[in-house]
Amino acid sequence: MKIGKINLRKFLNKELLALGLTVLIGSFLRLQGVLTNSFAYTYDVGRDMIALWNIVVNHDLVFIGATTGIQGVFYGPWWYYMLVPFFVLFGGDPSGIALTMSLVGILSIVLAFIIGKKIGNTFLAIIFSLLVSVSPNLVSHSTQIWNPNIAPFFVLLVFFALFKIYTLEKNNKYFLLLGLFLAINIDLEILWGILLTLGIFISQAFILKRKIKLKQIAFLFIGALVIAAPRLLFEIKHGFLMSKSLITFILSKNTLEDPLTFRQLLENRVSSYFDLFSSSLAFNNQIVAVVLIVFIVVALFLFYKKASDVIKKFIITLVTVLVVFFVGTIIFSHALWPHYLVGLPVVFILLFSISLYLLSFKTKNLIIPYFILIVLSVINFNPLREIKNVTQASFAGDASVYRNQLEVVDYVYRESQGKDFKYVVYTPPVHDYTYRYLFMWYGPKTYKYSPNEEARTAFFIIEPDPGYEDRPKWFLEARKNDGKIIKSKILKSGVVIQTRVH
Repeated sequence: MKIGKINLRKFLNKELLALGLTVLIGSFLRLQGVLTNSFAYTYDVGRDMIALWNIVVNHDLVFIGATTGIQGVFYGPWWYYMLVPFFVLFGGDPSGIALTMSLVGILSIVLAFIIGKKIGNTFLAIIFSLLVSVSPNLVSHSTQIWNPNIAPFFVLLVFFALFKIYTLEKNNKYFLLLGLFLAINIDLEILWGILLTLGIFISQAFILKRKIKLKQIAFLFIGALVIAAPRLLFEIKHGFLMSKSLITFILSKNTLEDPLTFRQLLENRVSSYFDLFSSSLAFNNQIVAVVLIVFIVVALFLFYKKASDVIKKFIITLVTVLVVFFVGTIIFSHALWPHYLVGLPVVFILLFSISLYLLSFKTKNLIIPYFILIVLSVINFNPLREIKNVTQASFAGDASVYRNQLEVVDYVYRESQGKDFKYVVYTPPVHDYTYRYLFMWYGPKTYKYSPNEEARTAFFIIEPDPGYEDRPKWFLEARKNDGKIIKSKILKSGVVIQTRVH
């Protein structure tokens, strides 16, 4: 008995060591921008920080989120409400929200390990979590503050709920959770969430068939309704504005400058999905990506029949979701933006992980599968490349980096020497949400006073506009008589700051 306990302890220690190493690698990839304050601080981030400020400071409750790329259609409000506790915890600091994004990505690694262990064994847990850890696509999601980027985490929660549904008889509460998680995906990115939900529903029709009960459907509906409630209230109040806008957009002709024939559209979709697969598992190496796709197809064809019942159900689910997305985005003939497919990397990775797991299960030998996993991990996580990226300080000339925008605000306050000032901004996105938030939060917090629109001293902040160099010149030309320029400074980020006096 004592020996058994020792073996169990050693086994658990090996599991924890594998998970710890995987999390350490994933943390290194995801936390660099936070630790150096060099994460992207863009138009969307500034807009969201102002929205959080209005919710927390001004107590302005919202029923919808930010605008999407479709006129009249909005993201849901849960992105903001999920961030509210972290906004409060970090005192409104955008770097705290960036850290939260990274931690969600790190937590996804742990969740992938748990799911892999439950549907397979420790080897599947290691494969799935390690590839989630080093996937370039998922790493990029964890380093950018944007609501669609947390969808992969909720895809993993969908998989967890499905595992419980597939393996438990008393699973009503997991249908409730499935409804919640699917609805959150819709809230984070509408087209992505709708196609994911449709794919899950169709796969359940194949898997559960007539076994599904009315009570389970009711729990699923209740879960979805909880998340959809704010948006439904908005829709009712505004005559179903978003539904009408979305339907009009879907039924309208594609908005590409050069309308595509069906063949061109098909080629476009194949290319888009292949590129996404390549960036998810092969660090954009297309040859490796082709080899991996062939491996998945062959492995599933050879080993599917001998897989466990729960693995078969997951294979059906994953393949169905991919088919639904492919067909759905052909019907949806508009331009295919990356955030429409934001959670598919998790689907690709789990499908490959299951294929590699089935190979190990069939051959009863882990040497070849582990070799494949190590090679693939090195392709995605090359230590020399990553160390080089850290030491190069690539943020130095980027005006959209958080630390560089803080430098702008610090410069303005130092130049003002405690006296009143106002500011004018030229930024390529037109709306100056980023600076508006920093002068609303960071400036008063650090220097104890805010800009004053009645001040005689004005600071003109002009960001570079790569590819459109004439636009900043036009901006300045239109304001050439707006005060006398007494000083001009070019920061390392390329931002020009003019000190003017009226």
